[in-house]
Amino acid sequence: MLIKKSNGERVTFNPEKIRATIMRAGASDDLADRVLRRVQPKVRDGMATRRLFAIVHKELRRESQHLAQRYNLRTALLRLGPAGFKFEKYVASILNAYEYAASVPEQDYVGLCVRHEVDVVATKGGRSVVIEAKFRNRFADTVTLRDALATWARYNDLRDGAETNRSCPLFDEIWIVTNGTFSDRAMQFGQCRGINMVGWRMGQSLAEMVDHTALYPITVIDSLRQWELERFAKNDLLLCREVVTEDPDRLSGRLQLPRSRTRQIWEECRAVVGSS
Repeated sequence: MLIKKSNGERVTFNPEKIRATIMRAGASDDLADRVLRRVQPKVRDGMATRRLFAIVHKELRRESQHLAQRYNLRTALLRLGPAGFKFEKYVASILNAYEYAASVPEQDYVGLCVRHEVDVVATKGGRSVVIEAKFRNRFADTVTLRDALATWARYNDLRDGAETNRSCPLFDEIWIVTNGTFSDRAMQFGQCRGINMVGWRMGQSLAEMVDHTALYPITVIDSLRQWELERFAKNDLLLCREVVTEDPDRLSGRLQLPRSRTRQIWEECRAVVGSS
């Protein structure tokens, strides 16, 4: 039985892969087996992965709302779009959780030749990192060789600029982080040049970084409205883990949301994080 991926490729349906994704969301062996038993009879030859994902999500939700929200991670990342600025903040939040000092710069950096808009900067252990956050609005979209070449050129101009301009830090590393995937040539170039490539499940896996320390974006909360997301983003609260460190009543005032609604979101975030 073949499943059609978002890029058009057809692959053999593998129940064990589905089981692994369910368990990655935090499900026990028994729960994963129960969900898989209900999913398998509904799989059809030629079914799109998006449809298969929806079936798994629905069946998992019957068992646990919060595990289903965690399983919904990739769709939750799409909700950070379309412009990508929230994705940049989310990447910075992830790195901060990994004990980097990360932020989204408010001003451009001056390279040797031109000024550059930089997505995220981070430091750890005396090393400075510049990060290109490549947000993709569709699962099938890739970071191409052209993107990787442009990132490498920007990195080198910034490094050259640091030698003549004290306002530009000397960066030691360049990363590309995307919620999409890398083309084969982009990955080959990045590995050759020492670029840290962080993709959905390629290079250093973004999904594994998130799952490992429960760094789920607040957009995993199904009921979250777009205007509510804007208020959380404005207050630099894009991780459920960050939300639950706040007092719900004080948070209500900061966000200018009703206390009952703020507490509802806070409770759902606590359940998502607590499922780790």
